[in-house]
Amino acid sequence: MTRNTQHMMLFCTAVVLFVTACLHGQWNIRILNEALNDRVKTNAAMEGRVHTTLLTGGFVGYTGAEVLHTVRQMTGTGVHVELDGHEYVVDALEHRSAMIPVELDGNYRVEYNRSASGELLKLSFWKEVQRP
Repeated sequence: MTRNTQHMMLFCTAVVLFVTACLHGQWNIRILNEALNDRVKTNAAMEGRVHTTLLTGGFVGYTGAEVLHTVRQMTGTGVHVELDGHEYVVDALEHRSAMIPVELDGNYRVEYNRSASGELLKLSFWKEVQRP
């Protein structure tokens, strides 16, 4: 065989393999999409008998910097943010110099307050006391 013939055969093989891989990927996406749609229909048919909640294992702690960032990011979302019993709403675009009494190096624990349907209503951060 000549060199050009070998290159043409390798190129055709590569094209066939690429098209096969694309079709296989599209077939897998279609199957996954059908399975997800079926799962949504099944959960909707349960008529409220299934309640999903977000459960985390163990202690979830935040630094003061993370708390400050969360307070600023949650403004305007409808989720209330509480820090040591006081609610703060800070719009970073309007009040750039607004102060929130957060110790940036401190450790905070969080409580997620949710509605009966699992929607997040309020985040409550509480400062952890350092024991000597």
